[in-house]
Amino acid sequence: MVNINSVYQKVLALANKEQRGYVTPQEFNLFADKAQFEIFENYFHKVKMSEMKPKNQMDYADELEMLEEKLHPFHVDEAANWDTTNNYLSLPTNIHKIINITRNGNQVTQVNKSQIVYTENHPLLKANITRSVFVREDSGIVSVYPAPTQSTYNWNTTTESNLDPSILNNTEQFEVSYYKRPAAPKWAYIVLNNKAMFNANASDLQNFELHASEEENLVYRILMLAGLTIKQPDIQQSAAAGLQMTKQEQNS
Repeated sequence: MVNINSVYQKVLALANKEQRGYVTPQEFNLFADKAQFEIFENYFHKVKMSEMKPKNQMDYADELEMLEEKLHPFHVDEAANWDTTNNYLSLPTNIHKIINITRNGNQVTQVNKSQIVYTENHPLLKANITRSVFVREDSGIVSVYPAPTQSTYNWNTTTESNLDPSILNNTEQFEVSYYKRPAAPKWAYIVLNNKAMFNANASDLQNFELHASEEENLVYRILMLAGLTIKQPDIQQSAAAGLQMTKQEQNS
């Protein structure tokens, strides 16, 4: 985790507010959220590219291992609820990318809508309870084939919404493994003598959720965004040069 006040103070120092402009806390929080998400989203692209490279025998120096370590805090395994009224599986609200869905411990395979029409009408490919498939519908929901029924899911027919706690041995269990989206960072403050002062005890304070090694990356990315806002191209150029140097050091 990266301390947000550490990043904020570095951004202010490098932006040199007396000569080039001032980055307000509101602007910083917006830039911080964008910078954090860009770095987080880039992990998945790097994973794809690193899988094509030879693996380093030392795990601590292997690129894929390092990326998995950075992604690990965002990996969540969570039970999912079946909506018995609308017949779909509700996904967690903070989901970013699905890793997999399991049904009673068996993996549920994802297919697209055009494929499901074909597979469900083919006697050899038609899904069953141990070889299920799912289709992503609207945001936050998926359809599962075959859909759970009263005999397999054991929902309470009185409320038609809850699992029957008295019959657990046959009750279906769904679990979603996914990467959650990082929480929006927030530099919290109080105003003293017309100056914003960091408030470490604020209830809405939110540090960056990225790995500690990403601090300098965050500083440079936020500076690039700040330079655009306060119309100082030299700040953007300096931040871009810092990012490039960091990349070269990591790849050398």
